[in-house]
Amino acid sequence: MRILGGRFLGLGQDPAALAGKGPRIGLFISGVFLVAVGFLIVLFFGPFAVLAIPLLLFGSFNLLNSRKTGLSLSRSNSLSLAGHLTATFVLYLFLTRILLLTYMTDSIVGSYMGVLKVLAFQNPYSYSIKPFLDQFSFPPSFYTPKVDGSFEFHLNYPALNFLTLLPLYAAGLHDLRDGVFVFHLLSVLLIFGLVPSRQKALSLAPFVFFPALVAASWTDSVWAFFLVGGAILWYRNRNLSLLMIGFAGATKQIALVAAPFLFVRLWQESPGSKLRNTLAGAGLVVAGFLGPNIPFMLSSPSQWWAATIAPYFPGGAAQVPGGIGLSEILLDFGLSPSPLFFVALMGLVGVGSLYLYSTRFSKSRYFVWIFPIVIMFFYYRSFPNYIFYWAFPLAFEFFKNRPAISIWHFSPFQRIPWHPAIGSTIRSVPIRLRVPLVAGLLLTTVFVGAFGAYVSSAPASRVEVQVNSVADPDGIGAATQLNITLHNLTPKPILPSFFVKWNFLPYLWASISNQSLAPSTSASYLVTATDGLAAVPRSTSFRLYVYDAATGTLVGQSLSFRIDSSTQTIQNPHFRWWTLDVGAGTKVPFGWKLTKANIDPLTPPIQALDQNQTAGISLRLNYTSQATVLEKIMLSQKILLNATTLNLSLFDPTATSTGNQAIAGVTVTDGAHELTYLFSNATVKPTVVHSDYNATAMIPIAGSAWTSVSIDPNQDWLALGWAAPNHVTFTIFLQANSIGLYSASIRSLSYPSSIR
Repeated sequence: MRILGGRFLGLGQDPAALAGKGPRIGLFISGVFLVAVGFLIVLFFGPFAVLAIPLLLFGSFNLLNSRKTGLSLSRSNSLSLAGHLTATFVLYLFLTRILLLTYMTDSIVGSYMGVLKVLAFQNPYSYSIKPFLDQFSFPPSFYTPKVDGSFEFHLNYPALNFLTLLPLYAAGLHDLRDGVFVFHLLSVLLIFGLVPSRQKALSLAPFVFFPALVAASWTDSVWAFFLVGGAILWYRNRNLSLLMIGFAGATKQIALVAAPFLFVRLWQESPGSKLRNTLAGAGLVVAGFLGPNIPFMLSSPSQWWAATIAPYFPGGAAQVPGGIGLSEILLDFGLSPSPLFFVALMGLVGVGSLYLYSTRFSKSRYFVWIFPIVIMFFYYRSFPNYIFYWAFPLAFEFFKNRPAISIWHFSPFQRIPWHPAIGSTIRSVPIRLRVPLVAGLLLTTVFVGAFGAYVSSAPASRVEVQVNSVADPDGIGAATQLNITLHNLTPKPILPSFFVKWNFLPYLWASISNQSLAPSTSASYLVTATDGLAAVPRSTSFRLYVYDAATGTLVGQSLSFRIDSSTQTIQNPHFRWWTLDVGAGTKVPFGWKLTKANIDPLTPPIQALDQNQTAGISLRLNYTSQATVLEKIMLSQKILLNATTLNLSLFDPTATSTGNQAIAGVTVTDGAHELTYLFSNATVKPTVVHSDYNATAMIPIAGSAWTSVSIDPNQDWLALGWAAPNHVTFTIFLQANSIGLYSASIRSLSYPSSIR
């Protein structure tokens, strides 16, 4: 076993075998990966930058060895694997334990719900994921919107999406990202272990970015693992290989896009009855897909169908298009065909791809995993994860077989002489190409004709969209309100739903009015961002898209509109807008960064002053530690120094502001100098203590009463003779060093009337 394991990991080669160009490149990339992760830790985790030193040294060691003349193949493979795994583990742990403390996608929340419901012997397809989204403090921008203005709260994936993670969850990996990470590691190790020795080091290179995707809550490593299993087992047991493809589809439906191409490959490579083997293979894929789903199908067939199959067929409310494919390109041009259009286009591209693969099988045998990437480009929600994760089976196939990369000479017209009559032209085509050629021309004609009809009819059924004004009434530093006018030029009434696109995906915005707009009429609407993440940042161009919620069609869009940059003042001064801070794992006021020192990471240290989060914030410390350590809550943002002259509406309980046990305050720092204001009811008159780089002002306040406090860090900073920086970090804090329950509340921050 040890010998087999050594060969699997690339440790059993002849020591005299020297590393070629490929292993050296792989070792070099491994070194770059280590150094990059080390610098990432230094950049984001400055106080503990010493932890990056081993990574930087290991990376430098690999970089130097990649240039070493007598580098052996065995050493190159072992160093590449050790470096890649070290960087992968450190990067993943750094991201999930330091920077991204909570889930970031509704898909992993759906998987989480599936795991919990199965453990409770319940059918997850009978439940909404909305309560779990609320549990993780997801803002609406993290939801999946539909064109009718609603959100998708179903668990849309088949059963293996959560059943594969259930054993790992039961074993103690309660962060589902850890379970997904296990599948990622298994895929990488399988690819590394089963490709030829001279390809092992280089085979790790495509996967340097994927640990970050796992940390960002992408669960696609699970279905990619089954695809890798299918690619590997193809050379050992094709029945098991096709069963693995079915399992991949039972994890995420898009994996089944590869099945037709594998059926073609099975047909071409079958030594016996091609038809029987292909039908048996198709049955295995179907069995792999349906098998894990059978208990849930029997429990509630309609709910399972509505959640996992119906969304992929026309008829229901479509989800908002976007991604990195054709739908994104068309949307930027103001075109948003129905999902049926993209299904037809995917079918056309799929038929063409199948034809190319089957007629040029000898050259494209090992590129079977490229075709799903091409097809998914034309999917109406062509998200990056739907495309990137095909790299796993593709990498195995490529590094195992090293197929020659050449351009297909696909031109049925190459030998066709020009004739004015179409009949003689077709007769000049070889017989075996006539049917595919005519079918392709027919499909293309139908597609182009349908699309031309769609485009030509669009202007007659459009809604003019005029953006009258853009506003940021709550001062969060981003546009949260649009005043628009719609002119309905269509012959039918429309029920408008609004989406603002300033990123690669449109965000749903809300409108108070839910009335239909009659034909040949106009109306004004006030639309508001659903949360701070949907708001349009400063100096950013955006478009407003209007869909008819009744039909799901795009009826109009605005011209590109750009928000002029304004003077950088304090953002969200009334604390009205809250959103999820993935670094803190809880909701925080938009524009503010929450930092906790020596506090339980699962304890929410801040909350809104009222349940509706209309204004104000309360900082809370529950000090229970027997050790004398300083616990501290900090809310901060970077602003201009001359924007720090503020009035604070502050409520400081008597027990908090004593000064010797707990105290609230404000700090202003540029990294070299620090100006601190402490609010205390234990002092009668202001006092100031300062040194060359630090200054502390004690400001008296009334205990257990709302008090208006004025601070002028700009003037105080200049009075101390410090050089004025471009930006400073403005921080509100509450700290304590003894047992007790402490709090401080701030209703708002405002500028004095003299500088408004």
